[in-house]
Amino acid sequence: MISVHACPLARLGGRDSGGMNVYIRELTRDLASRGIEVDVFTRWREPGDPRIQQLAPGARVIHIEAGPIGYLPKMSVYDRLDELTQQLERHVEAEGKRYDLIHAHYWLSAAVAARLSRRWGVPAVQMFHTLGLVKREVMDEDVDGESDIRITLERAAVRESAAIVAASDIEADELRTLYDADDRSLWIIPCGVDPTVFRPIRQADARVATGRDQCERLILFVGRIEQIKGIDVLLKALALLFRRRPDMRADTCLLVIGGALDADSGEGETEKIEELRRLVRENAMEANVDFVGSRDQTQLAQYYAAADLCAVPSLTESFGLVALEAMACGTPVVATRVGGMQTVVEHGESGLLVPAGDDAALAEAIARVLTDHRLRVHLAHGARSRAERYTWQAVGDRIVELYDTVLERHRAPVEV
Repeated sequence: MISVHACPLARLGGRDSGGMNVYIRELTRDLASRGIEVDVFTRWREPGDPRIQQLAPGARVIHIEAGPIGYLPKMSVYDRLDELTQQLERHVEAEGKRYDLIHAHYWLSAAVAARLSRRWGVPAVQMFHTLGLVKREVMDEDVDGESDIRITLERAAVRESAAIVAASDIEADELRTLYDADDRSLWIIPCGVDPTVFRPIRQADARVATGRDQCERLILFVGRIEQIKGIDVLLKALALLFRRRPDMRADTCLLVIGGALDADSGEGETEKIEELRRLVRENAMEANVDFVGSRDQTQLAQYYAAADLCAVPSLTESFGLVALEAMACGTPVVATRVGGMQTVVEHGESGLLVPAGDDAALAEAIARVLTDHRLRVHLAHGARSRAERYTWQAVGDRIVELYDTVLERHRAPVEV
């Protein structure tokens, strides 16, 4: 596997760390449990990490030097891809390894996979996780525009890869419409959740574990602190909710999990959190919003269980792993009607869906869930029931089927 900028062992919620890291980690573990040997190659980012780390029996994470060890913006990483590819090849040659297949994640990895696929004579499978052309439709180009280089590399990967993994029917449609993807190469494989970690916990116990008041109305946000995750919209919705329902200000709290609260994890993200803090101050919500930073998976499950609802206000999502994790804990979700979220969350049954970027609709949906106990209980039961359909074992089953199909086609003699 190639995951240039997303290490499966990285601290989640920090700069450029989120659902993709979880996906690669859990899929790799599942494949290794089936006896498939997996090496995950990623750019060396954390100085304290060893070059090679064991992820599971039969699965390793191998850090490749490309530029200075530490955080780099994506386009700076792109400028180092030749170096990374060369260092990766040297490592493989030194170990005397031979791989049957390459599975690349994200557009940066697609560029490396294309070169290695040609040089090694093995097929490459691609999963993008997010698509540049989709992000262009929803993002402010002046703030966080997607480069033409990214779009070019994505188009090339769609043409040249042996198979493309889409996390939902909607992402598959986007690949067909925007990238002219061939149905014969498209595989729709949803993400999964670990039910042994993300499971219902009695809310009172979860609040004791997380130090939260038993009587407060608790809203949870989990994710990277970036514009695309809609955190700005959520804060505006909360301010609007308090203007409409001033009685709710006294006992309603938003917990923000994710993001670096120290300069060592990326100055840009720290600046974004400061921008959000200013928004909180402008709306006199200092007592209502708590930025708690990153949490590990076990702690995160406790926070999901402690919350009355999980808000997922993303501007776009290829799948919506945070929504699925919350649902597995029996926590209702209020999410935006975008991308794969529309297939994960069933409106009115496991959560409520609202238009992206609409703070008024988001405020109304949050108020409904917080003030209607019967609705909240109904959504909680529906959320847990729906989440049971999505497991990493099911993901692994489909990925193995994909690998077998790709390898069979690759080995088949060419008819003249």
